[in-house]
Amino acid sequence: MINRLMKTNVIIVFLVFQTLTSLIYSQETEKQHMAKLSFLIGNWSGASYSLKKSDTTKIKVNESVNYILDGNAITLDVTSSAVQLHTLITYNLEDSCYYYQPTSKTESYKKSKGYYVDGKFVVQFNAKGRLTFEKTKNGEFHEYGERLKDGVWEKYFEDILQPVPSNYFFSAKKEKITKEYIDPITALTNVVSVEYENFKSIYIAGQVGTGDTKEAQLETAYKAIEKRLAQAGASFSDLVEMKIYIVDYDPDKDLDMFFRVRERLYGDMKMPPNVFIGISSLYSREKLIELSGTAVLIK
Repeated sequence: MINRLMKTNVIIVFLVFQTLTSLIYSQETEKQHMAKLSFLIGNWSGASYSLKKSDTTKIKVNESVNYILDGNAITLDVTSSAVQLHTLITYNLEDSCYYYQPTSKTESYKKSKGYYVDGKFVVQFNAKGRLTFEKTKNGEFHEYGERLKDGVWEKYFEDILQPVPSNYFFSAKKEKITKEYIDPITALTNVVSVEYENFKSIYIAGQVGTGDTKEAQLETAYKAIEKRLAQAGASFSDLVEMKIYIVDYDPDKDLDMFFRVRERLYGDMKMPPNVFIGISSLYSREKLIELSGTAVLIK
């Protein structure tokens, strides 16, 4: 009986030892695979480009990538004006792949498999979508998304980032909105420029034109708007909104006049949203039209 109990205890101890050994081996092996992604680790800042056939947009992006759980996992935090993501990267020995699990404040996305290929970390969302991380020879951090179209992988976005100090993000949070008052006069400022990170908004006070007719005043008022935009480092194409104040507005005549002037000055250029406001008078009885506008720049 005693011998039987001793044998049973030995077997139990052996099984526990085997389980612990297997667990430790598994963790160490997973850690070795995670070590291959050490090129991701660090604080990074730079530009994110949205690549479209019609145009390319650019915004500022920050990424912080760190090991956790004694090197058995990686967290990747992305912050920009367009997105805030927290991603967990792990390795699974049984499946022989990494797992990439992003979440946002409002949503948890599908977990995707990842692979270490030729010094790059490639996340395969599906058969037609993938995400690639790599570090260039000059030390930049590149991240880009691709879609498979007609047998060819095409980029739809790319982040190009440089290393920054560990306290960079803390310092960046202290940055305040900066304002510039351009051409102020006694009662008002003609242009106010507001900047935050890589965004610049430009607010233009009402501008009037010269001439004896509404058409002449509209044309010269447009030129005044262009001048104010240039003072703030912008152009007419950066406008996102305009207000047009017209004394004694007559829709049967003034709309045709407006389209005629617009076509003469700007051709088929895409125009910002416009609001026509009929009024009884402006600050001077000689003035018949006044324009104001708002522009936005991504630096």
